[in-house]
Amino acid sequence: MSRKIFSIDIRDNGISALLVENTIKGNRIHTQMHIPYPDVPDVNQAPENNLNRISETLSRIVKEINVTGAESIVSISPEFVSYRNLQVPFKDRKKIHQVLPFELEPTLPYPIDEVIIDFETILQAEKTDILVGVVKTSEITGILDILKDLNITPYIVTPGGFSSVLCLSKFTEINNNFIFVDVDEKYTTVFAVVSGHVHIARSFYSKMADPQLKAKKISDNIMQIIAAFESLFVRDFEPSKILLSGSGIDTDVLKREIENSMGIMVTPVDMFEDVNLKLTISSDQPFDSAYMNNALSLVAVEILGIRTINFYGERSIIKKYWEEYKNDFIKTGLIAAFVFVLAMFNVLFEAHFLQTEENQLNRKIAFVFQSTFPDVTKIIAPLKQMKVRVGQEREKNMFTGKIEDEVLNIDIINEISSRIPKEQDVEITNFVRGDNSLIISGNTDSFNNVDDIKGRLERAEILNNITISSANLEKSSNRIQFKLKIDL
Repeated sequence: MSRKIFSIDIRDNGISALLVENTIKGNRIHTQMHIPYPDVPDVNQAPENNLNRISETLSRIVKEINVTGAESIVSISPEFVSYRNLQVPFKDRKKIHQVLPFELEPTLPYPIDEVIIDFETILQAEKTDILVGVVKTSEITGILDILKDLNITPYIVTPGGFSSVLCLSKFTEINNNFIFVDVDEKYTTVFAVVSGHVHIARSFYSKMADPQLKAKKISDNIMQIIAAFESLFVRDFEPSKILLSGSGIDTDVLKREIENSMGIMVTPVDMFEDVNLKLTISSDQPFDSAYMNNALSLVAVEILGIRTINFYGERSIIKKYWEEYKNDFIKTGLIAAFVFVLAMFNVLFEAHFLQTEENQLNRKIAFVFQSTFPDVTKIIAPLKQMKVRVGQEREKNMFTGKIEDEVLNIDIINEISSRIPKEQDVEITNFVRGDNSLIISGNTDSFNNVDDIKGRLERAEILNNITISSANLEKSSNRIQFKLKIDL
């Protein structure tokens, strides 16, 4: 199963787009494209001109990239986004969403009903620290209308650079605190990441023609973020490195300025190398990290299932309700899972008990079978084999003559017992009867007694031809062991 993900990164100087095929085996970049905006005069004085530039540029992209059936994700310029840090006495996302308008309203320069709000959780303790993103509804609506005209419905609309810092925080060691700087032509966003969580985000106007002056201003902005972190969270913040992404500055100049002024190592970001997505590129065109970093991070957010600030609240009704009622679903699911596991355990326990009982019965049957028929050495189905063998023995021993002519064993034993006096020291130890004869074994205290027993038994009418098969002195007991063969 595969799907296509189409990311659109709307920047100050143009739009970057990326089409990625996501499969179980890996991910492949089909198309990557960056198109600068056409020159339009007086953009700052006429907001509609800005939308016209976006519309014209997106139309060119869609003509060159087949996005049919693709899931679309959009990031907007930091120019439109404002960040706030808040602390609320709730952990539940639904409750936090309900109180956010009241908490934010005193800090905003425009009415609360004219903005769209979303947030990311930073820390949860007795109170929850959150990072809030705010954008004017009119800015989002204008971009969504352009996308709608191009038959594109985004799943996510998020601030530019935010998806990048989220991906980097997931693929950086948990104790490796850092600053991420996303540079654009007019605006620069600085993020502070501590213990794998984005704690602070602020956007600064940084449009300057002189690269050295722009680098100096961004360096000052980083210092402001560090000071803001220490003020908000009341602890020191010493980033181990500064990660840099964007196309609105000379990277070497900024790297040199920050390292000289702050003494912190600066590393340019290459999302293709830094985020593990098992990526390949269909064409020979190399990955352009200067323009495509944020577009690729948008794809990574979707593939890896990383939650981000989303100003497009109708991404999915199912996901929306999941996020708001996740705790209730989890509790219900856990109870259902517990009941299911309990039921399965009961079934397995009963099955195990019955199997154990069956094995014990089979062992008993095998023991009885082997004791009764010691000549049988191979036992596979003891009960079935025993039934067959008993039937065979019954057929073999079935009497074919007249029943009244048959001499019973009890009668023979009675005859022998009555012929031998009680005072005579004789012990009969074995009685084996065949079809026409029998053998009795025993022991006595003298050879004379053996002859005497033979003579007494010869007077019985039902016993014929009595022969002493053996008579030997057993030294250990000093008794005569004898064996008599008798015809019937």
